[in-house]
Amino acid sequence: MQPTTVRNCVRCQQPLGDALFCQYCGTFVLDPEGTVVMASRGERILAWLVNIVLLFLTLFIGWIIWWFIVAPKGQNPGKAVVGLRVIRGNGNAVTTGGMFVRGLVGAAFGLIWLASLVDDFWMFFDKNAQTLHDKAVDTVVVKAKGSEKIVEQGSLAGALTPPASYAPYAPPVSFPVSSSPPGASPQARGADEVFCRNCGRAVKADAQFCPNCGVSIAG
Repeated sequence: MQPTTVRNCVRCQQPLGDALFCQYCGTFVLDPEGTVVMASRGERILAWLVNIVLLFLTLFIGWIIWWFIVAPKGQNPGKAVVGLRVIRGNGNAVTTGGMFVRGLVGAAFGLIWLASLVDDFWMFFDKNAQTLHDKAVDTVVVKAKGSEKIVEQGSLAGALTPPASYAPYAPPVSFPVSSSPPGASPQARGADEVFCRNCGRAVKADAQFCPNCGVSIAG
């Protein structure tokens, strides 16, 4: 059995655990430059309170307009004031649509008081300080300073390998491919048929997808 190689944080040089952030200095472990840092839980609460105050001060309409201005940067008004940003767990930027979906999932939790309470308090016990709606859409909250490059580039250039425990997505769906039994003769092809380049089955030449494996026939 080969020994496991322990990676060190690029910023503080302490050994990394299985979280997306260094447990000592909060550096995002995928960032090769060490400038992206996790937002503290206190800052998250402050941004939430600022959002509530701004909703009342701007009569909600002003907050909505402000939201559309800062959402492309992975922020809402409260996070923009406090200096926080939402990014994907893989280091990619969160678009306006992504911010809308994140807020929508959070609002869905808020429809039930107990679910909202569990959602908000989850970050106090989570190693990546994620709420449940963060986990649902694969987002984390970082400090805005130092993470500007993610917004500018759309992703984290030269991103390092995430910890083995990070697996936010289900494996891609694969279509079953039937194989011919040993010794079987190759399938005959009609004049108006072509062979699928993926599974080898004969399909109509004008078909867009193979009925057996689902692969596109064109191109």
